Amino acid sequence: MKIFLKYKKHVVVVALLLLAFTSQKAVAQQEPLYTQYMFNTVSVNPAYAGTRDAMNVLFLSRHQWTGMDGAPKTYDFTMHTPLNNYRMGLGLSIVSDSYGPVNNYYINFNYAYRVKLNEKMTLSMGVKGGIYNYYVDLNGLNVGEEDPSFSSDFEQKLQPNAGLGLYLYTDKYYIGASVPKLISTDLSGNQTTTSTLGELKQHFFLMGGYVMDLNSEFKFKPSVITKMVQGAPPSTDLTAQFLYRGTYWIGATYRIGDAVAFIGNIQVNKQLMVGYSYDYSVSELSHYNNGSHEIIISYDFDGFLKNKVKSPRYF
Repeated sequence: MKIFLKYKKHVVVVALLLLAFTSQKAVAQQEPLYTQYMFNTVSVNPAYAGTRDAMNVLFLSRHQWTGMDGAPKTYDFTMHTPLNNYRMGLGLSIVSDSYGPVNNYYINFNYAYRVKLNEKMTLSMGVKGGIYNYYVDLNGLNVGEEDPSFSSDFEQKLQPNAGLGLYLYTDKYYIGASVPKLISTDLSGNQTTTSTLGELKQHFFLMGGYVMDLNSEFKFKPSVITKMVQGAPPSTDLTAQFLYRGTYWIGATYRIGDAVAFIGNIQVNKQLMVGYSYDYSVSELSHYNNGSHEIIISYDFDGFLKNKVKSPRYF
């Protein structure tokens, strides 16, 4: 009992992290979580690559459940561009995603091919391939006293990854479906554990959004994304945003049963956009963290393309 009291904080943190990432509800978080998914679509759908008609470079930093030891931290760098004929797009994504003793690093290459269905509607079809590195440092856990279960590292490197996506869009709306992780991977190696911590499962995403004019100065943009994985209930984000004078985005997201988020973005000029979001947990985890912070910086390089962008980029 004395040992437990002495290391109570560490025991609680480890227990919460294991519950959050091995329970059925949170299996979907094997893929990084993004509140500003509507500006970082290529990370979850390879078919989005090149659809902005400009080379886009984006950096995202997310600190989830701040104030909680071992809380998730995600750093995401993406770059994608259309080729000169505008029918194809290429993309690159590099992600560092860590929580507790787990550290994930992966790199993906995206390819998309677009078909004009009519004068306003385009269908983009995408594939991705890459390498996924998964590492667990059990030695980094402080459990109070020596335990053989935590005496060695659990490591699996260079796992292949593949994904598929569809993205149908116009100037006013979009819908998409993707499987960013197509290959299920068993990370247990020679371990005897049956925990879902040792499995990387297929993930499925459905998304959609629409922009409507309210008046000459305001636009309204609702959007939704649903994440699904075998053995877990769907996780859905419902978002409503307003755009003022083509410059200021402000909105909110409700992640059903999990969190409420507030989002603000500024289109500094035609090329640069910066944004910030704050998530407040509405689940049991609200008692153990101070919310989540996410910063995004996006830049479009128009100069090297033959044709300038003709319409504002709402998606």
